[in-house]
Amino acid sequence: MIRTLFSLGMIVFVVAVVAAGTTAFFSDEETSVGNSFTAGALDLLIDNESYYNGNVCVDMDETEEGEDWQWQGEADYPVPGTPCSTSFELSNLDGLLFFDFNDVKPGDAGEDTISIHVQNDAWICLDLTLTANDDNSSTEPELEAGDEEENGGDAFDGELAQGIEFFWWADDGDNVYEEGEGAITDGVVSLFDLESAFPVALADSENNVWDPQNENPEPVPDNETVYIAKAWCVGDLTLDPVLDNGGVNPSVDPGVDCDGELVGNEIQTDGATLDIVFNAVQARHNDDFFCNAPETGSLTIVKEVSGGDAVPSDFTFEVNGPSGQFLGVQNGNTLTDLIPGEYTVVEEAGGPAGYTGDFSQCGDGSVDVNAGGNTLCTITNDADAGSITIDKSVSFTNASIAISVADFDLFVDDGENGTIELFDEVEMSGLPAGTYTVSESYEGSENILYNAIFTGDCTDDGDTGTIILAPGGSASCDLENEITVLEP
Repeated sequence: MIRTLFSLGMIVFVVAVVAAGTTAFFSDEETSVGNSFTAGALDLLIDNESYYNGNVCVDMDETEEGEDWQWQGEADYPVPGTPCSTSFELSNLDGLLFFDFNDVKPGDAGEDTISIHVQNDAWICLDLTLTANDDNSSTEPELEAGDEEENGGDAFDGELAQGIEFFWWADDGDNVYEEGEGAITDGVVSLFDLESAFPVALADSENNVWDPQNENPEPVPDNETVYIAKAWCVGDLTLDPVLDNGGVNPSVDPGVDCDGELVGNEIQTDGATLDIVFNAVQARHNDDFFCNAPETGSLTIVKEVSGGDAVPSDFTFEVNGPSGQFLGVQNGNTLTDLIPGEYTVVEEAGGPAGYTGDFSQCGDGSVDVNAGGNTLCTITNDADAGSITIDKSVSFTNASIAISVADFDLFVDDGENGTIELFDEVEMSGLPAGTYTVSESYEGSENILYNAIFTGDCTDDGDTGTIILAPGGSASCDLENEITVLEP
C-alpha cells in the first residue's frame, strides 16, 4: 500500500512539471519587410512633327521595330517620298535635329510642333543660341547684290539668319496657330535676332505659356503632354491665326503666311546653325524657381586711410542699387549675388571727424556691377588739414633791463618733417594731423633764467609743450616765460 501511494505521488509530480513548462502569455507580432527609398525620375522627353512647305515628315514603317521617315504631301519640295529626319518620336534628342534643311530658298516655310513630357511635376525652360551665320562662299550673284567677299575666319559674316523669320507659340497640339494661343516670342523675330528673345520660361514661378493669365503659375504636371510650336519663313512671316480650327492642319493653313519676295541673292550659299536646349527642373520644394534668373555680380568695398589715428574699420558705407539697400558695409566686405546695374556708394555718418573721402577709384560714388564679375570700389579717406596758433609772451618787469619776446626763438616739430622756426605770435595752417612739439631758445644778451609755462591746447612737459592736432582740427598753444635776472 505504501508503494502504491508513492507511485501516485510521482505521477502527480511529473504532470506538474509538464504543466509548468507549457504555460502561455499574451503576445502579438507584426512585421514590415523590405522597407526602402527609391528616387523619383525626372526624365524629360521631346518629340517633333515637322512640316515643310505643307509636306509632313512621317514614319512610313508602321511596325514598332522599324522606322522609315519620308516627306509626304502635295508640295513639289521637299520631294514627296524622299527621306527626312526632322520629325521624331519621344526621345532625349541625342543626335536629333529640328532643322536640317540644306537647300532653302526665298518663300520656303515650315512649321514644327514639339510635345514635351516629364515624369514628376517640373518647371520647363527653353534656350536658343545662334552658333553660326556663315557666308560659306561668295557667288557672282551674291557679289552683284552687294555682298562682301566671304571671310573664311568669320562664322558670322553671312546674311541667311537675317533673312529667316520665326514665330513661337504655345500650341494645343494641332500644329496650327489659332486665335487665343499664347505667343512665346514677342511677335515675329528673325533668326538673327532670335537669340536675344531667349532664354524663355515655358513654365516657372512667374510664367506659364499655356496659362498666361494665371497669377500663380503652375509647373508642367506629371505625365501630362504639353505642346509648343514654331513657324519659320525664308522671307517675311506674318501672323494670320485660324479662328476655328475645324480639323485644319499646316498643309491647309498653318495660321501664318510667308512672303519671300524681299529676300535676294545675298543669302546664296549662306548657312546658319543654332542650338535648342530644353531644361526640366523639379517643382517640388522649388516654389521660387526662375528660368531666367539674371547672372549676378559682386561688389567689393576697400577702405584706405591716410593720416590721423583712424583705421579702415572705423568707417562704414551705404550701398544702393538694383538689389536693394545695404547698410554698415565695412572695409573688405564683398556684396555677392547682386543684380547687374548701377550702384551708389556713400560714407555713413558717425565715422571719425576730419576726414574727406576720395571716391575717384570708386566711380566718384557710382559703379557698375556686371554679370559674372566683381567690381572693386576703393575709397581713400585723407585726414583734413588743421591749424595751430602759438602765442608767445614774457612776464618780466624791470626798467633797467629790456627783455622781450624778440629775444626768443620758437620751434615747432612734428617729428617727421623737420623743425619749423617761428617768431612771436603765429598761426600755421594746412597742417597734417599728428603730434607737434613746441620749444624755444633764448637769444638775448642778458644773463637770465626763463621758466616756460605752456597753456591752452599745449601739454606742459617742462621745457617743451605738446600739441595733438586732430584731422581738420585747430589748436592753440600759449607760451609764457617767467624771467629771473641773474647777478653778473
